[in-house]
Amino acid sequence: MHLTITDKAIHQLNQLKLEENKILRIDAEMQGGCGTMMKFKLIEDDTRKGDIVLHADGMNFHVDLFTKRNLDDELTLDYDKETGFLFESEWGPMGLECHLA
Repeated sequence: MHLTITDKAIHQLNQLKLEENKILRIDAEMQGGCGTMMKFKLIEDDTRKGDIVLHADGMNFHVDLFTKRNLDDELTLDYDKETGFLFESEWGPMGLECHLA
């Protein structure tokens, strides 16, 4: 899996103040009923057994196996003032919420 981070997203990520011993996690959450969809979140979290660590632009992002299975191999993390962080893949934008203080 390859993660590219845009300059705007790097700037915003550098502004984050993580609590001590916390990491950035890309986390998948299933939503919906009959038409299930995935929502991806960027969260502050603890490390988990079996985490995969993605390295991009000097930053580390932890991903569990469930999330990894649902992400595309080539991802771009971007940032927009109105919508916040957003993943984009070859298939277009993917939902991403930022749950960081």
